[in-house]
Amino acid sequence: MTFSLIALDDDRLTLGVACATGGPALGGFVPHLLPGVGAAITQGYSTHVMAAEQGLARLAAGETVTAVVDVLRRADRGEAWRQVALMDLQGEAAGWTGARNVPICDMHLAPGLVVAGNMLGSHEVIPAMGAAFREARSAGQALAEALLAALAAGQQAGGDQRGTLSAALKVRAPGGLPLDLRIDQAADAVGELGALYRCIQADEAFQAFLARLPTADDPHRY
Repeated sequence: MTFSLIALDDDRLTLGVACATGGPALGGFVPHLLPGVGAAITQGYSTHVMAAEQGLARLAAGETVTAVVDVLRRADRGEAWRQVALMDLQGEAAGWTGARNVPICDMHLAPGLVVAGNMLGSHEVIPAMGAAFREARSAGQALAEALLAALAAGQQAGGDQRGTLSAALKVRAPGGLPLDLRIDQAADAVGELGALYRCIQADEAFQAFLARLPTADDPHRY
């Protein structure tokens, strides 16, 4: 039903989440990010939004990613219908794919990178996303751009079996400004999300607006 990534830019302690699915409005359900703490994806046959919220709260309280995911899974009588992953600010990640999710399902966990999906169009989706993300980062692309490149590669490799109808992108550093974009319903949601990102980057007035907003490093900007 959904293909997603969580990634960390450890130079800037910036976390990013990107996702796409064959249904509408996934932006309010799948990607979760708490700057300075961690990020999560909650997807699968029956998405569990509270698992992400509870997981990030536990991370903020000092628990480890592995311990948090273990608690969430054992406490959830519907765990077989979930696909959940969590990453902390050190790039440590853990997650699970429940046995009752619709195949093809896969999850790749590596330091600083999670790639996961269910109801995928091919077995190549997750490997293609991971490869595209790493290639983009090696070429010097920003975290947001690498996440978008990975989504596009995943869609090209088969994406969601139903096509893509909604997509979302979240990127934020501790004390920084949010990049929080979503396409709630479009025939090519991944393409539309990339176009929206490029439009915002090219909008001089909007970029000037961002440049005067307060941040942790410069809280008195106006």
